Amino acid sequence: MKKERYQIEKELRFKSIYLATFDKLNSLFLRSFKDQDLVHDALQEAYLKLWEKLEEQEEGGDCMPFLYFYTRNYALKQISRNIKRDLLQKDLFRGADQTDMERELEHKEYQVQLSRVVEDLPQKRKEVFRLFNEEGLSYKSIGNRLGISSKTVDSHLAKATRAIKRDLCSIYGIVKIFLILFVC
Repeated sequence: MKKERYQIEKELRFKSIYLATFDKLNSLFLRSFKDQDLVHDALQEAYLKLWEKLEEQEEGGDCMPFLYFYTRNYALKQISRNIKRDLLQKDLFRGADQTDMERELEHKEYQVQLSRVVEDLPQKRKEVFRLFNEEGLSYKSIGNRLGISSKTVDSHLAKATRAIKRDLCSIYGIVKIFLILFVC
């Protein structure tokens, strides 16, 4: 009986979150990605993940950041996969002008440069960047661990990403970075 009641409460809570957030997220991501299928798939994955982690979300807490970042990251990964697939198909049709070993070496060189650029970030920004990208922690978890707010975590990540893009583009140029990231 207790389990059934818990399940009903969970379903009601999930439904209220869904009704409060879906339209806003759907319109936001449709404006950004302009692909209904991609947005639909990304939102579906985000709500599935929310269902799995609903117990971890604070009762009455705002789930919008979780849903926003999960949807955004899922959509960006799908776009990246699609670009990689398209580039690989084009590469197969025009004949590879680089060997796999050359690509691997370029990718390793890129990783070394990326590590150097990350090392040059200010200490707190570097810490936030690594916790988010390497350990996969949420903004809230990073904030709790470092004693800073989620907004500060967001600010550090945005500044770190801009600095990394700027530095890597100055080293490689935008086209080379795109090819290294998506073809290798």
